[in-house]
Amino acid sequence: MIPNNISKLIDAIINKTEAKKAIWGKTSRNEEFKLFLEKGAVTTDTWVENGIEAIDFAIYNSYGDKIDNFVAYKGDDDFDILSRLHNTAKREFFKVDETIENLFKELNDPKSVGKRQIEDDTPLPF
Repeated sequence: MIPNNISKLIDAIINKTEAKKAIWGKTSRNEEFKLFLEKGAVTTDTWVENGIEAIDFAIYNSYGDKIDNFVAYKGDDDFDILSRLHNTAKREFFKVDETIENLFKELNDPKSVGKRQIEDDTPLPF
């Protein structure tokens, strides 16, 4: 079970991210995102283990040491809050809301949209 202070920390991170005031980065793992803060960092990752979706939240101190880690599996009490954090971080990293907004702007513009994909067999210059 995630302690109350960690739950509040996660809520604060979600709120800051949803307000577009958190800049998430991506790690070398496929689904792991990292937020650097002045006094440390946090990560969120998701994966499938034995056919069950798992998700985690890790906290790092200012030296880069992992000082706490919380893992939940689909169906666990803490899964929903960790999933919400991960999805919020992922949407912010990939700029999902901004992309959708820009697509609407483009579609509402009176000019034509779209372009044909042309196969180009021209060899690369190297």
